[in-house]
Amino acid sequence: MSFSELHCFRSVYQCLCLLSSISNIVSSMLNYSAESPPPYISVSNVPYTVPQSPNTSVTSDIDVVAEFLKIVAKYEQNKETCKAGTQFNLGKGVIKQYGKNRFKQQALVAVNRANFLTRIWQEAEPQVLNSEYLFYTQVRNIVEGDDEIFAAGNCYDWMEFKDYYLFCPYAYRQEDGRINVKDLSVEYDYLGNTSEFFYSARLNAGKLQNFNFTNGTAQPRYNQSQHGEVIDDSSITVTYEDGHWSKPYFDCGGGDIWMMTYTVPFFGYKNGTFKFKGTSGIDIDLDKVDIDQCPQSDDATEPNVFAGSARCKPETTKCEPLRGLGFKRGSYKCVCKDGFYFPVLDQLDKYFNGSEIENEYEKKMKGVENKYDDLFAYQCFMCEPGCITCDDHSPCVLTLNWVMRSILLAISILILCGTPLLVWFTVQYRDVKVLKAASPVLMRIILLGAFFLYCPLIVGYFEASVVTCILRFWFREIGFSISYGALLLKTWRISVVFRVRSAQRVKISDGDLIKRLLLITVVCAAYLTARTIAGTPRVVEGKHVNGLKTYQCSSDWWDHSAAIAELLFLLWGVRLCIVVRKAPSEFNESRFISWAIYNETLLSLFLNVSMIFLQDPFPANPDLMYLVIFIHTQLTTTVTLAFLFGSKMYLVYKYRGKGESNGTHNTMLNKGSKPTFNAKQSVNMGSGHSNNAGCYNYTDRQEDTECDSLLEKDIQEEFRRLYTQLETLKQRNMKIGNRHLQHKLSAMTEAAQKDSPKQSPSSSPLLNGKRVIINLDLFKESSPL
Repeated sequence: MSFSELHCFRSVYQCLCLLSSISNIVSSMLNYSAESPPPYISVSNVPYTVPQSPNTSVTSDIDVVAEFLKIVAKYEQNKETCKAGTQFNLGKGVIKQYGKNRFKQQALVAVNRANFLTRIWQEAEPQVLNSEYLFYTQVRNIVEGDDEIFAAGNCYDWMEFKDYYLFCPYAYRQEDGRINVKDLSVEYDYLGNTSEFFYSARLNAGKLQNFNFTNGTAQPRYNQSQHGEVIDDSSITVTYEDGHWSKPYFDCGGGDIWMMTYTVPFFGYKNGTFKFKGTSGIDIDLDKVDIDQCPQSDDATEPNVFAGSARCKPETTKCEPLRGLGFKRGSYKCVCKDGFYFPVLDQLDKYFNGSEIENEYEKKMKGVENKYDDLFAYQCFMCEPGCITCDDHSPCVLTLNWVMRSILLAISILILCGTPLLVWFTVQYRDVKVLKAASPVLMRIILLGAFFLYCPLIVGYFEASVVTCILRFWFREIGFSISYGALLLKTWRISVVFRVRSAQRVKISDGDLIKRLLLITVVCAAYLTARTIAGTPRVVEGKHVNGLKTYQCSSDWWDHSAAIAELLFLLWGVRLCIVVRKAPSEFNESRFISWAIYNETLLSLFLNVSMIFLQDPFPANPDLMYLVIFIHTQLTTTVTLAFLFGSKMYLVYKYRGKGESNGTHNTMLNKGSKPTFNAKQSVNMGSGHSNNAGCYNYTDRQEDTECDSLLEKDIQEEFRRLYTQLETLKQRNMKIGNRHLQHKLSAMTEAAQKDSPKQSPSSSPLLNGKRVIINLDLFKESSPL
C-alpha cells in the first residue's frame, strides 16, 4: 500500500470513527431503556453540583449515595437492551482515588504484562506473533491469578494484529464463577474518545520521551553446554504511573457490569523505532470498590462526590471509612471524637456500624419508627474534665482536697485580719517609748509587706491559671521587698551608728530609710514587669503518683533568679545582724530583728529546695505544695510579726498605767519621760566602739528630747578615752626617762580625779546648762585604741 493510499485510508477511518461516536451518542439517547438520571446528577463528564460540605450532606434533601445506587441498579437491570460500549459512566470524583490506593497491586500485573508484550512484538518469531491462543491464554491467566480482578484484556490498535481491523483478547468472570475468554472487538468498537480506557492510553503513548528505556544483554543458548554470543538488549518499559484509571462505567457487551479499568500501553517495534500497538488492562468490579462517605480531607487532590454523606452524629462522633464492603452505602464506622468515650463499655469494637446507621436513617426518611432520632442513640459520652481521650467515665485530673485547702485558707484569713489590729496598735501607742524607739512608721510599712506575703495563700487556693500564677509571683516578691527590706534597713541604720568612733552624732531619719526602701521596691517591680511581659507564667501539666494529671504554675529561670536574689538579700541581712550583735539596743529590738532574718533565710532556703522536688520530673501534688507554702508563710511572716510586735505588746499592756512604784519600766513606757543615767552602767555597757548606739532611731522633731541622756554618755565616753590616752602617754614617757613629763601627767590626772562623782553637785562642771558627772575611778588599766 502506497503512502497516499494509506493517508486516504486513515482519513476515511477518522470519518468513520466520528460517525461511530455520533451514532453511539444518539443510540444511547434513543435506544437505551433505562430511565434517565436525575437532572442534578451527571453520568458524563459534566461536574457534579452536589454540595461537598461534610455537614450539609446529613441535612440535605439530596441523598447522593442513594441516587448513584439507583442509577447503577437500573443499568444492571436493563443490561440486555443496552448499547454495547463504555460511554455510560458515573463521571469524575467517584472512585478513581480508590483504585489508586487499593488496587495498585492488581494494576502492577497489567504493567508487567504490557512490558512482556512489548518484548514479544520486538523480537519474537512470526509463528509466535500469529498465535491467538497465546494471547487468549495470557489474559485468562491474569484473571485466574487474582480474585480481585474481574477481567483482563489486551486491546490492539487499528490493523495492529494480522489483518484484523481490531483485536482484543478479553477474559472475564461470569455469574456462575467460570472464566470466559473472547475477542472484545467483536462486541463493540472501542476506538475513539468514547472508550476512555483505550483513548487515554493511546494519547499518553504518543510521547515516547515520557517512558523509560532499559538496556541490557542477552546470551542465547548455543548448544547443550555453551551459550551463544552476548547480544545487546534495549527496550522501552512502562511503570504504574504511566497507566490510567478510568471513571466507573457500565461495560455493555463486555462484562455487562459496572466497573473501573486500569490500562497501560505496550509498544511494537518497526523500522528501528517503537510505536503504540495496544493496551494491557484489568477491570475491577464496582461491587469491590468501597464508597467513601466520610468528609473529604483538606489535602485531597481529587474530588469525591460521596464525601460528607455519612450519617454519623458530628457532635460526638466522627467518620472513618471501612474497607471491603463494596459499592454500597454504609462503608464507614462512627468512632468517638477525642474527649468522648463509647457508651457500651464491654463491647469489643468501639464504634457504630455505618450500615446500621444508614438503615435507621432510611427508616427516619420513610417516617417509620427508628432509633436514629433517639437522644442518646449513636452518641458517645463526654469524658471527665481534663481528659483528651478516655475509655470510661473515670477521672483524668486529680481532684483537689478542698476541705484541707478551705481550713488552711480560713486560718490564713484569720491571721491576716490581725494586721489591721497591729496597725491600730502602732497608731494608738505611737507616743509610748517602746514604740517610739522602734519607729512606728517603719513598723506599719512592715505590716503592709506582711499583708502582701499572706495574699499568695488566698490566690493559691483556687485552681492554677495564668492569672493566679502571675498574682502569686507579684504578691510574694512585692511583699518580701517591702517587709524584709524595711527590717534590713533598720538593721543597717543600727550598724552605721554602731561603727561611729567619735562623739559626732549620725543622723539617719526614717525618711531616709523610706527613700531607700522605695528604691528597692521599684527595682523589684521593674523585674516583675519584665517577667510578666517576657516570661509570662504558664500552667503546666504534671503527673500525680496515682497517674492522674495535675496542673500547677510553671517554674523557670525567672523564678530561680528571684529566689537567688532573695537569698543574697537575706545573706546581706545576716551579715548586718552579725555586725550589730553586740550593739546596745533599747528593748532588745535588734535581737528580735536578727532572729526574724535568720529564720527567713533558713526557711526560704528549705522552701526553694523543696519546690524543686515538687516540680517535674517528680510527682506533682498541688495540695502538698499549697500546704508547704502555708507552713512557710506561718513560720516566716507570722513568726516575724510575733518577734517584732509580741514583745512590745507585752511591755505596753503589762506596765502601761502603773504608778511610780514601777520604777524603770514606768519610766521607759510613759510619754515624755527621761531615763535616769548611771555612769557606771554606761561604762559597763560594752565594747568601746559605740558612743551613741541608743540614739539611732530618733526623728528631727524629737531628737533633743530623746537624746538628752545619751549626750551625757557621749561626754563620759570622751573623757574615758582621754584618760586612757593620758595613761598610755605616761607609761611611754616613763620608759624613755622623761621624769619631768611624768610629774605633769600626774598633776593632770589628779586634777581630773578632783572632778569625780564624789564631789558635791554644785562643784560639777556644766555643759550647755547641763551637769556632767565624770567618774574615772572605774578605769584602772589602760587599753590600746
